[in-house]
Amino acid sequence: MKKFAIAVLALATIGATAAFAGPIEDRQATMKSYQASLRDLAPMGRGAVPYDAAKVKATMDQMAVSMDKFATQFPKGTEAGGAVKTAATPAVWSDAAGFKAAAAKFSADARATGAAADQAAYSAAMRTVQADCGACHKTYRASAN
Repeated sequence: MKKFAIAVLALATIGATAAFAGPIEDRQATMKSYQASLRDLAPMGRGAVPYDAAKVKATMDQMAVSMDKFATQFPKGTEAGGAVKTAATPAVWSDAAGFKAAAAKFSADARATGAAADQAAYSAAMRTVQADCGACHKTYRASAN
Protein backbone atom coordinates (compact mmCIF):
# COMPACT_ATOMS: atom_id res chain seq x y z
CA MET A 1 0.00 0.00 0.00
CA LYS A 2 2.85 2.36 0.84
CA LYS A 3 4.52 1.71 -2.52
CA PHE A 4 1.25 2.39 -4.30
CA ALA A 5 0.80 5.71 -2.49
CA ILE A 6 4.37 6.72 -3.32
CA ALA A 7 3.85 5.80 -6.97
CA VAL A 8 0.62 7.82 -7.16
CA LEU A 9 2.32 10.79 -5.51
CA ALA A 10 5.27 10.56 -7.92
CA LEU A 11 2.97 10.43 -10.95
CA ALA A 12 0.93 13.35 -9.66
CA THR A 13 4.08 15.40 -9.15
CA ILE A 14 5.36 14.59 -12.65
CA GLY A 15 1.96 15.41 -14.14
CA ALA A 16 1.75 18.71 -12.27
CA THR A 17 5.25 19.64 -13.37
CA ALA A 18 4.47 18.83 -17.01
CA ALA A 19 1.22 20.80 -16.85
CA PHE A 20 3.04 24.02 -15.99
CA ALA A 21 5.63 25.44 -18.33
CA GLY A 22 8.30 27.81 -17.17
CA PRO A 23 7.75 31.57 -17.10
CA ILE A 24 9.33 32.10 -20.53
CA GLU A 25 7.09 29.51 -22.17
CA ASP A 26 4.08 30.90 -20.30
CA ARG A 27 4.67 34.45 -21.48
CA GLN A 28 5.33 33.28 -25.05
CA ALA A 29 2.05 31.36 -24.99
CA THR A 30 0.25 34.50 -23.79
CA MET A 31 1.64 36.54 -26.68
CA LYS A 32 0.67 33.83 -29.19
CA SER A 33 -2.86 33.83 -27.78
CA TYR A 34 -2.97 37.62 -28.24
CA GLN A 35 -1.92 37.27 -31.88
CA ALA A 36 -4.71 34.77 -32.47
CA SER A 37 -7.29 36.90 -30.67
CA LEU A 38 -6.36 40.08 -32.50
CA ARG A 39 -6.31 38.27 -35.84
CA ASP A 40 -9.80 36.98 -35.06
CA LEU A 41 -11.13 40.43 -34.12
CA ALA A 42 -9.38 42.43 -36.86
CA PRO A 43 -12.09 41.93 -39.53
CA MET A 44 -14.63 43.58 -37.19
CA GLY A 45 -12.40 46.63 -36.88
CA ARG A 46 -12.32 46.97 -40.66
CA GLY A 47 -16.06 46.40 -40.97
CA ALA A 48 -15.43 43.23 -43.00
CA VAL A 49 -17.68 41.23 -40.65
CA PRO A 50 -20.55 42.42 -38.45
CA TYR A 51 -19.59 43.86 -35.07
CA ASP A 52 -20.20 41.33 -32.30
CA ALA A 53 -20.17 43.21 -28.98
CA ALA A 54 -20.35 40.04 -26.88
CA LYS A 55 -17.38 38.46 -28.66
CA VAL A 56 -15.33 41.65 -28.42
CA LYS A 57 -16.11 42.05 -24.72
CA ALA A 58 -15.27 38.44 -23.88
CA THR A 59 -12.03 38.50 -25.87
CA MET A 60 -10.81 41.88 -24.65
CA ASP A 61 -11.70 41.13 -21.02
CA GLN A 62 -9.74 37.87 -21.25
CA MET A 63 -6.78 39.69 -22.79
CA ALA A 64 -6.86 42.25 -19.97
CA VAL A 65 -6.90 39.54 -17.31
CA SER A 66 -4.08 37.62 -18.95
CA MET A 67 -2.01 40.83 -19.28
CA ASP A 68 -2.32 41.37 -15.55
CA LYS A 69 -0.78 37.91 -15.10
CA PHE A 70 1.70 38.40 -17.95
CA ALA A 71 3.31 41.36 -16.18
CA THR A 72 4.32 38.99 -13.35
CA GLN A 73 5.95 36.37 -15.60
CA PHE A 74 9.40 37.95 -15.71
CA PRO A 75 11.15 36.73 -12.56
CA LYS A 76 14.83 37.42 -12.07
CA GLY A 77 16.87 34.70 -13.71
CA THR A 78 14.80 34.56 -16.91
CA GLU A 79 16.63 37.45 -18.59
CA ALA A 80 18.95 35.30 -20.69
CA GLY A 81 16.46 32.59 -21.41
CA GLY A 82 18.85 29.64 -21.31
CA ALA A 83 17.51 26.69 -23.26
CA VAL A 84 14.38 28.63 -24.21
CA LYS A 85 15.12 31.82 -26.14
CA THR A 86 13.47 35.01 -24.99
CA ALA A 87 12.85 38.21 -26.92
CA ALA A 88 12.46 40.28 -23.75
CA THR A 89 14.97 43.12 -23.55
CA PRO A 90 16.91 43.94 -20.36
CA ALA A 91 14.58 46.94 -19.95
CA VAL A 92 11.87 44.59 -18.66
CA TRP A 93 13.98 44.12 -15.53
CA SER A 94 15.85 47.44 -15.37
CA ASP A 95 12.62 49.43 -15.87
CA ALA A 96 10.22 47.07 -14.14
CA ALA A 97 7.95 49.94 -13.06
CA GLY A 98 7.68 51.20 -16.64
CA PHE A 99 7.00 47.69 -17.91
CA LYS A 100 4.26 47.13 -15.34
CA ALA A 101 2.76 50.54 -16.17
CA ALA A 102 2.69 49.62 -19.87
CA ALA A 103 0.96 46.34 -19.00
CA ALA A 104 -1.58 48.16 -16.82
CA LYS A 105 -2.29 50.64 -19.64
CA PHE A 106 -2.87 47.77 -22.05
CA SER A 107 -5.24 46.09 -19.58
CA ALA A 108 -7.26 49.28 -19.07
CA ASP A 109 -7.40 49.98 -22.80
CA ALA A 110 -8.41 46.39 -23.55
CA ARG A 111 -11.26 46.63 -21.06
CA ALA A 112 -12.36 49.93 -22.62
CA THR A 113 -12.25 48.31 -26.06
CA GLY A 114 -14.42 45.50 -24.75
CA ALA A 115 -17.01 48.07 -23.71
CA ALA A 116 -17.26 49.64 -27.18
CA ALA A 117 -20.87 50.30 -28.07
CA ASP A 118 -20.56 49.84 -31.83
CA GLN A 119 -18.18 49.04 -34.67
CA ALA A 120 -16.91 52.63 -35.00
CA ALA A 121 -16.11 52.93 -31.29
CA TYR A 122 -14.52 49.48 -31.34
CA SER A 123 -12.35 50.37 -34.34
CA ALA A 124 -11.09 53.55 -32.65
CA ALA A 125 -10.44 51.79 -29.34
CA MET A 126 -8.63 48.98 -31.12
CA ARG A 127 -6.16 51.47 -32.58
CA THR A 128 -5.26 52.43 -29.00
CA VAL A 129 -4.71 48.78 -28.04
CA GLN A 130 -2.55 48.24 -31.10
CA ALA A 131 -0.52 51.35 -30.22
CA ASP A 132 -0.05 49.92 -26.71
CA CYS A 133 1.31 46.72 -28.25
CA GLY A 134 3.70 48.62 -30.50
CA ALA A 135 4.98 50.90 -27.74
CA CYS A 136 5.62 48.01 -25.38
CA HIS A 137 7.34 45.91 -28.03
CA LYS A 138 9.50 48.86 -29.06
CA THR A 139 10.91 49.19 -25.54
CA TYR A 140 10.60 45.76 -23.97
CA ARG A 141 10.94 43.28 -26.86
CA ALA A 142 13.98 42.65 -29.00
CA SER A 143 13.51 42.88 -32.76
CA ALA A 144 12.90 39.56 -34.46
CA ASN A 145 15.91 38.58 -36.52
